[in-house]
Amino acid sequence: MTRFYFIAVNYNSADFTKYYIESILALKKTTEEHIEVVIVDNDSNSSDMSKLALLEDENNNVKIIWSPDNLGYFRGLNRGIESIEKNNDSIFVVGNNDLTFDEDFIRNFLKIKYSEDILVIAPNIITKEGRQQNPHVVKEVSKTEKMKVAVYYSNYYLGQALRLVNQKMKRLRNKPVPLKNNFGQMKIKRGFGACYILTPHFFKHYDKLDDRVFMWGEEALLSHQVESVGCATLYDPEIKVIHHESASVQSIQSKKKYYITKESYKIYKKYL
Repeated sequence: MTRFYFIAVNYNSADFTKYYIESILALKKTTEEHIEVVIVDNDSNSSDMSKLALLEDENNNVKIIWSPDNLGYFRGLNRGIESIEKNNDSIFVVGNNDLTFDEDFIRNFLKIKYSEDILVIAPNIITKEGRQQNPHVVKEVSKTEKMKVAVYYSNYYLGQALRLVNQKMKRLRNKPVPLKNNFGQMKIKRGFGACYILTPHFFKHYDKLDDRVFMWGEEALLSHQVESVGCATLYDPEIKVIHHESASVQSIQSKKKYYITKESYKIYKKYL
């Protein structure tokens, strides 16, 4: 039997988590597949925690792990990963709680023939507007992009000005917003951080995700983990997920968010 463990973090966003769980429980599967959902709560407020507790009571295959502190993103996911006994038939789907899974997510995943060097599978993540977020980085990040990031984190006000220019350019490019690529299945350098599938081969090399950052920059750290052991991330366009975007950070004010991400940048910049 193949066991699918869906792990997400929740921080004052139980309404998103409710739809996330409903989406998973509606997935098409056979008696040969088992589904469990693990939600790690990052010290939400009492009202949000009450909603989560009700979701756990109503669903036998949903487990809530209560953290007394806000662990951040990958640290929260690791709390969930550590709670599960792993074997060669365990598939870990880790990511945000603002996701809706295509009903054929499991069926299409089981069609994939992946080798031992595939530690991570990046699904086809699509925003509500129809923008595809994978493949995130196919080969290497350009020197120009690296320079932009360095400039962004050199000064808060300069960074915000650069951000506004980038947002305006994206709006001009994305009207209307079509599905932006026709990539087939391929090995890539980096998948988008909202959702990853960790294959059993990942756990032959690592016990957990690299969680040195609180939030942001996880993509670079995970790709470094994969590449450090001579392995790869596989993008598959048939495994589809709708991403409602940034539910976990929507309440963080921009200046606070900037300095959180700047601290993360100090750690992950050498892996860009």
